[in-house]
Amino acid sequence: MMNKLVKTILTFVVAFAIILTIGQNETVLASTIETDSTEILDAYDNIRFYSSYNYQTLTEDRLNQLIVDFYVPASYGDVTITWELDSTYLSLSNHSEIISVQSTTGLVDIEVYPVTILQVPSILHGDETFELVGHFTYLDESATTSYFGTLVPVIPDTFYGGVLYTFIRYIKLFLEGAALTLGISLVGTVIGFFLALLIVSGKTLTISDSESKSVRIIKQIIQKLASFYIVLFRGTPMIVQASFFWYGLGLFGDALACGLFVVSLNTAAYIAEIIRGGINSIDHGQTEAAKSLGMNKFQTMRYVIFPQAIKNSMPAIGNEFVINIKDTAVLSVIGIFELFNQTRKIAGMHYRQLEAYFVVAIIYLFLTYTVTSILKQVEKRMDLPLKELPSSN
Repeated sequence: MMNKLVKTILTFVVAFAIILTIGQNETVLASTIETDSTEILDAYDNIRFYSSYNYQTLTEDRLNQLIVDFYVPASYGDVTITWELDSTYLSLSNHSEIISVQSTTGLVDIEVYPVTILQVPSILHGDETFELVGHFTYLDESATTSYFGTLVPVIPDTFYGGVLYTFIRYIKLFLEGAALTLGISLVGTVIGFFLALLIVSGKTLTISDSESKSVRIIKQIIQKLASFYIVLFRGTPMIVQASFFWYGLGLFGDALACGLFVVSLNTAAYIAEIIRGGINSIDHGQTEAAKSLGMNKFQTMRYVIFPQAIKNSMPAIGNEFVINIKDTAVLSVIGIFELFNQTRKIAGMHYRQLEAYFVVAIIYLFLTYTVTSILKQVEKRMDLPLKELPSSN
């Protein structure tokens, strides 16, 4: 029942995100204008829209993210400009007024028409595109062009309204961050697992008095290096490791590659200790039995010890993957826009920290709960031990 619930929720979230993404279209500031009049072309190139909030110029980005009333010019030089507005959410006044705006020569009085927001679209409705048609007239010549903009929903003052707004408005960014987080965690865990096999093989080398002195020295060096690797990466925070390799050594030209490298190395140290614990839990009699069958040390480890140790360690290895989902948040320090860093960007857009971090907390909880549920189903199908070995990451 719980597994079906997880699948239903996941399907709903993905489908909802796809629907919202399909409905999002970018608009352009203005279409071209066709005229031979130098005066009209000059007016077309130089006219500006002004925000009613501070009389600052509305750039293309601001017009495509409109949240305040604004003004359109009634003229430019000797060119007269009249306007038509196609929108049920905005109103264009027929009466002009004079505003003073800052220019390179000081304050300048400009005749403008006010454009007022009648209704703000709801977050469930989404963005509302509008069109302003400008008619430029100079003497007997005239030309027409269209300006496009987007009126966007405003974040509510209430907490729950802000949470709903943040989730729906930025679901694409949240999904991109979640996908990157899962990708780094999964790839880093898989690579770390195979590295851990090499590390634990080195740390569990047996040294026999019958071997030559040089062989014993080499094995001791390998053991110490493996032990030092585990102590180093388990004893230092991942955020410090990421900063060291990215900012300190500067070995990578791509932050994502550096992040995968750090997660893989860090995970390898923890999984190596997990597998070593699994090896130690295997009865010594199985090693003796393998020797009696004529197996050498390599064959014994490969065909007898490792398969059982890995199977016994699978719950803890899966737990390591879940931990990596949360720990990848530290990679924001090197500029990777995983889930946490995307949330920081979203929080900075409206300065509503509580709502943004509440949403990301729910997403992290959903991801970890879903992955944990899937891993439990895998453990049952593989008849793995029910005891979960905790990670110390």
